Amino acid sequence: MIEIHNLTIKTIKDNRTLIDHLQLSTQKGDKIVIIGEEGNGKSTLLKCIYNDQLIADYCTYEGKVLKNDYSLGYLSQELSAQEKKLTITELFSENNWTKELLKAMDDFRIDSFASDKRIGDLSGGERFKYRFLKLLSLNPDVLLLDEPTNDLDIGTIEWLERFFQQTSIPVIFVSHDETFISNTANAIIHIELTNRKQTPKYTFTREPYESYLFQRENNLQKQEQIAKKQVSDYKKQVNKWHDVWNKAEHQHQNVSRSDPRLQKKIKSLKNQKKRMDKATEDFLEIPGVEEASEFHFDSTIHVHRHKKILELSLETLEIANKQLSQNIKLSITGAEKVAIIGENGVGKSTLLKIIMDQIKEHSSLKIGYMPQNYEDLLDPTLSPIRFLVTTGEKEAMTKAFTHLGSMKFTSDEMQQTIRHLSGGQKAKLLLVKMIMDGCEVLILDEPTRNFSPLTTPVLCQALAQYGGAIISVSHDRRYLKEVASAIYELTSEGLTKK
Repeated sequence: MIEIHNLTIKTIKDNRTLIDHLQLSTQKGDKIVIIGEEGNGKSTLLKCIYNDQLIADYCTYEGKVLKNDYSLGYLSQELSAQEKKLTITELFSENNWTKELLKAMDDFRIDSFASDKRIGDLSGGERFKYRFLKLLSLNPDVLLLDEPTNDLDIGTIEWLERFFQQTSIPVIFVSHDETFISNTANAIIHIELTNRKQTPKYTFTREPYESYLFQRENNLQKQEQIAKKQVSDYKKQVNKWHDVWNKAEHQHQNVSRSDPRLQKKIKSLKNQKKRMDKATEDFLEIPGVEEASEFHFDSTIHVHRHKKILELSLETLEIANKQLSQNIKLSITGAEKVAIIGENGVGKSTLLKIIMDQIKEHSSLKIGYMPQNYEDLLDPTLSPIRFLVTTGEKEAMTKAFTHLGSMKFTSDEMQQTIRHLSGGQKAKLLLVKMIMDGCEVLILDEPTRNFSPLTTPVLCQALAQYGGAIISVSHDRRYLKEVASAIYELTSEGLTKK
């Protein structure tokens, strides 16, 4: 179906190679996930497959993407300015009423596309539903989806899992959600940038995700063991050779310079050393792999277990004069790790903002906030360093460089404007700000939504060990299991502890 031959993608700004000679051929029933660290070019690869003009302002490419007259349906991570302005009616001005579309409408409990609501005004989950229905209405031969689960509630994620499992349409998708990947992917493209993001590497394999991780870890360990043994054996051989060589040299210089047997031995030893050195050219290298980011929250942060963080009582939860929920009560004391779940559009992000305002009003604790839309807090014209350090103090600058380095930012990425960062890098930047500010309460709206499967486990561990309080909205099943000490579900009737 889609065929990719020797695709190489390079950044225009610093001529850095993101993808190097990628080969791929899709088949009916493929569910191919693209994984890798933040900023590695996953979304760029997906855009290049769909329409190379989408990357023309920041990347060049060589090679061929053959679509063979198949139609592609593409779901981007973010809405375009034009999409935001469209009403639901305008989005569905032309449709193919396929069985898949009608079934999905029924599953989503959507019976009509006649609505003046703008796509940009919908919640993240509602936007996904309408945009995905639009893709189905185009009757595509191949689906290209960029982080499709980012804004979805657990029910919709499980619906999408079933769709993947049942459809014969090939799907190429970018995802960070390990549970979703495990339940859907039957092939993997793993993009890595090693050697401080200077050396590109990719792996393509047709196998389930957990099998790939197991085989990868085994292969890396074996390769490392072989590489180390080869070096160790070589050093032993060289030491023995030096012992023999030193004796021969001593005889040559002090005993009998003209002895033909000694001359022959010297020559033989020289040839032996050349053979030993040449053999090192075929040694396996210790495998270069991409390392996960590191999150170092201040270990001295400690909120006393009797410290009252929040006492919220809300008769109604409203947005734009529309009631979403009612009779909401939430009490948080000490370093609790609270997660709020609920269906899309029920008002979780709105509630999170109200909670933040309440804590600010009634507490002197330092608060860190990660919104769903990072641009609410990030000025796209600033560099990460300028965002973190406004004073120019040397000590603060050094601290910022150190934290960004531990999160695998290159020097160029630290200095370029924020608008060029990936979603995961923007999320990391907000976390660095919280770490540097010594925040004692973290308000996090979908904190893992843009992190890779490599980084998410590290972040979950750091948040679980964090000594402050965390109040979050999340549908990441790993995050809920490993970080949350209490889970509440928000419905139209109120907030209930699970």
